[in-house]
Amino acid sequence: MNIGFVQLNMQDFFKKVVFPVFDDLKKEIEQYGRSVVIDVDNAGFISASMTVYTPSDKDPDAKAEEFNFEIRGKAYQKAGFAFPAHADENQPLVPRVEMVFQNNITHEYDIKELSGDDIIECFIDEYSKWANY
Repeated sequence: MNIGFVQLNMQDFFKKVVFPVFDDLKKEIEQYGRSVVIDVDNAGFISASMTVYTPSDKDPDAKAEEFNFEIRGKAYQKAGFAFPAHADENQPLVPRVEMVFQNNITHEYDIKELSGDDIIECFIDEYSKWANY
């Protein structure tokens, strides 16, 4: 799998899975008085972040960042060696995504095994941990 094909697969995954999930989460969260900003990597469409803001206790017109969630696309080459100089360049690239949470914990997933429901579940799990901290 060459880099162009992996890039197209990743863009398709983001357009069909990640962006709709972020839109759904935004609508749901905003029902509870929060505001949500979604940022998308417009150059490659392989990265998106969602930041949740809560009204400030001190100033009703101000907002404070409450939670941040990012999904980044990556392409890895399966290698039999620990050193990239010894990797077989003919090995196919593997499309994966990293989910990065507020506390910089990163989870990595194969895009073939990750659904929109999985993304929602990960977001809710991490957001509830953060909110209850």
